[in-house]
Amino acid sequence: MDYSQFNPVSDDPVSILCPDCTFLDGDGESLGGDKAVEAYRQMFFAREADIMAVSFQRQGRMFTYPPNMGQEAIAVAAGMVMKIDDWLVPSFRELGAWLARGVRLRDVFLFWRGHEDAFIYPDAPRVFPVAVPIASQIPHAAGLGYAIRKKQEDARVFTFVGDGGTSEGDFHEGMNFAAVWQAPLVCVIQNNQFAISVPREEEANSRTLASKALAYGMPVVRVDGSDVFGMYDVLRWARNY
Repeated sequence: MDYSQFNPVSDDPVSILCPDCTFLDGDGESLGGDKAVEAYRQMFFAREADIMAVSFQRQGRMFTYPPNMGQEAIAVAAGMVMKIDDWLVPSFRELGAWLARGVRLRDVFLFWRGHEDAFIYPDAPRVFPVAVPIASQIPHAAGLGYAIRKKQEDARVFTFVGDGGTSEGDFHEGMNFAAVWQAPLVCVIQNNQFAISVPREEEANSRTLASKALAYGMPVVRVDGSDVFGMYDVLRWARNY
């Protein structure tokens, strides 16, 4: 589907999978058959790994750990859309995308235990380290996208940020830079309605967080983040765009 005319202020979020497990207007074919089974397998694995990590953290066997529960469809869809030459520049809730890119679960656990070798990914090339400072990964991703464009490589950069991160200066600077220099960057805002200590309605006066892209002249689409079919379809369109 072509989402280039999507209006982030007035249009409802894209949602392909209905609550009764039927598809809207016959959509969902892009993630059908074996792909759908694989998406479910990856989401289930990411959910179980997340539950295990939270348990380890509560037992004192792992240090600080940010739960990923409820955001599996976003990360897994991105991991399935990405090509081998694409780059992943994560924040800290993209467990499904790390695993989809080939990061071993042992490396994820080692990182949250503070192990110095945690970011040696032998089977996961082109994956940046986790950026813990809020939105600091956005300028990194924009700069990487600029380099890709200058080298004329057929690659994309996928980065992620939370709703609170869109109020950071790093977000504005990175988005503006990427738009001006036409960097091949796909930025996913994961809006869980609450930043570290501030609810969505108190952190931004924008009608929608997606509408911020209008100021940068960027195409933008709002998607139901619990709908893996919708996420896959939109992210595939965004990568092709």
